[in-house]
Amino acid sequence: MKILNPVAAPRDTEGASAPTVPDLRGRTVGILTNHWKSMERMAERMALRLKDQYHAAAVPLYDIPINGSMSEAVRQKALDECDAAIVGLAN
Repeated sequence: MKILNPVAAPRDTEGASAPTVPDLRGRTVGILTNHWKSMERMAERMALRLKDQYHAAAVPLYDIPINGSMSEAVRQKALDECDAAIVGLAN
């Protein structure tokens, strides 16, 4: 029998094509949510884990309309306030 472990080792971020955040300790991590029930539950759990396990300083939530795109004001606010963001569109 082979047991597959879904836990991955951190990737080497040197030369990454997108910016990376090496450590979330003391950082602000925003969560953009469209308020589907599943996303609401995930956002709650992610916010707790980001604070408890990864020691994020703050985890603000930002609203995305359920049937539309994010407003420019919300986009700019998340860019201004956060070091990283999780975009959730759970259905």
